[in-house]
Amino acid sequence: MKILKFIGIGIGALLVLIIGYVLAFAPAKGHVEQSVVINAPASAIFPHLNNMEKFVAWSPWSKMDPAAKNTYEGAAAGVGAKMNWVGEKTGTGSQWVVESVENERVKTGLKFEGFEGTAWAEFKLAPEGNGTKVTWSYDGDNKGFMGKAMWSLFMGTMLDGQYADGLQDLKKLVESSPIEAPVIESTPVDSTGTK
Repeated sequence: MKILKFIGIGIGALLVLIIGYVLAFAPAKGHVEQSVVINAPASAIFPHLNNMEKFVAWSPWSKMDPAAKNTYEGAAAGVGAKMNWVGEKTGTGSQWVVESVENERVKTGLKFEGFEGTAWAEFKLAPEGNGTKVTWSYDGDNKGFMGKAMWSLFMGTMLDGQYADGLQDLKKLVESSPIEAPVIESTPVDSTGTK
């Protein structure tokens, strides 16, 4: 019986430590940021960020839950483009474009069923060497004790890894696709020699 008492005291002390840690150190806001350099111009990358159907092609959550059902509404791309999903592993939620600056950045809102508030994700594109640096960030409130605990114990680390994996898949997708050469307007040559 003494051993059970010590085990009970040990478990109670561990719970008190976890609660104390969460209350003292867990952030009220979650932030994740990952970057990758893609050997392509921003114009070849931007459509994969600005269009929800193209986003699904390289999204880490599509790989995690390939049977998830996605529906689309609003604009085809840019502000107003929206995706809704229902999946066994990814749950239920929606993502929509709220800001879009061609070849520079795309900001999206995210809503997850069962969680309060809206989270935000943003893609920024910047020239780097002969390619483009793509930075993907996430910002959201960690509401209440459970929100802070989930973020601190596993959500932050998990999301960080998913963003890194997703950007690597985006890099592979873009770099393996043919890049259209820019159209150069030429002035017609006067073959009559009258000019």
